[in-house]
Amino acid sequence: MIGRKTKPIVAIGLTFLLLGAGVVLGQSTNQTTSPKVVPLDRDWSDNFDSYVAGSALHGQGGWYAWDNRSVATGYVSDVQARSAPNSLEGKWFTTEASDMVHQYSGYDTGTWVYTAWVYVPSTMVGRQFLIMMNKYVELNHVLQDWSLQVEFSASGGYIRDYDNTGASLPLVTDQWMEIKAVIDLEADIDTVYYGGTQFIQKSWKDGVSPGGQKNIAAVDLWAGDATGTTSCYWDDLSLLPPVPPLFCDADGPYSGVTGTPIQFAGTAGGGTPPYTWAWQFGDGGTSTQQNPTHTYTTAGLYTVTLTVTDSASATADDETTANITQAKEPNIVIESIAGGTAVKVKVTNNGTANATMVPWSIDLTGGFLLKGKTLSGTITTLAIGEEKTLSSKVFGFGKVTITATVGDKTKTATGFVLLIFVLGVK
Repeated sequence: MIGRKTKPIVAIGLTFLLLGAGVVLGQSTNQTTSPKVVPLDRDWSDNFDSYVAGSALHGQGGWYAWDNRSVATGYVSDVQARSAPNSLEGKWFTTEASDMVHQYSGYDTGTWVYTAWVYVPSTMVGRQFLIMMNKYVELNHVLQDWSLQVEFSASGGYIRDYDNTGASLPLVTDQWMEIKAVIDLEADIDTVYYGGTQFIQKSWKDGVSPGGQKNIAAVDLWAGDATGTTSCYWDDLSLLPPVPPLFCDADGPYSGVTGTPIQFAGTAGGGTPPYTWAWQFGDGGTSTQQNPTHTYTTAGLYTVTLTVTDSASATADDETTANITQAKEPNIVIESIAGGTAVKVKVTNNGTANATMVPWSIDLTGGFLLKGKTLSGTITTLAIGEEKTLSSKVFGFGKVTITATVGDKTKTATGFVLLIFVLGVK
């Protein structure tokens, strides 16, 4: 990138005039030793929330302005934040653009994923850059090498590879967008995504110019070389091993009967926990629990779908089935109401399951009754196809209405009570 490579030369020239070449080179050597390049246990992230809003980022958390020039610092801001409360604000401040560098060590083999979230206001003026380097030594520009230079231009309405302007996508403004570089150091391939869409794939070592190395040395968030560049915000940066793809399992197939709850079990892995769960049971029922229960009211074969979403908004689906049969149920039928020396009610279980603990009652209204006006009880068991006669003795005189209730069934009849006899029941 021409703008990036010429800017440090100007800085060196000014420094030579002020301090002398020998002193500057001596300072440069001291400044580039540890602690700036801190081993990160191969797992790094920063969301700027541990810093004070409004403070200069230079010298905090391993961040230093380009070539250790504090005048090029960016500032911690709470104006925008993907993960509250803070982000890094990049823009042209008093004398020049912010230009923040974070160095890394130990990332020289395997595959790594660099992720940054960027918020570009639609009102932004100028352009800003996310730059990644495979070599970086302060003030020693011979030992600096670029691998990736992604340009964000609000005025141009695009995000693009500065070194291959044909690789571009429309810029999304006024919302947080993910920029992700998947860096395979063994295969020397750098694949870059914006909002989940790939728009660059090229060599990591020689992505800008030949002579690079298999190493992730630094990231540089630069507010460009144009006076007056306005604010852009960065948040939730990380350098991590690749995340395994998200997957889920709805288990199953399931089976059951109508009216009886079925226990469903969901599992998930990969992606970025925690997960959210969304079940569709095929009959219009849904659940957001990981292991829900659901009751079907109608027999049938249902398609059950589980959708899992991780905290990075990736989704995975799995389908299974639920085979539901009609539940076996007792069916109590009141066959008849008869008279004689008592009121006699004959009942039958015509269902597909034994009936147990069935309540019953025989009630007589009308006439003049001294006995048998009402009688109730419980049928302990009535097997499939079994008949049973319930009886209620009476004593009185007159025309009566007989109401028999067994379970949820009711039947009525009329008759005439003459002392202990029930006559003419119909």
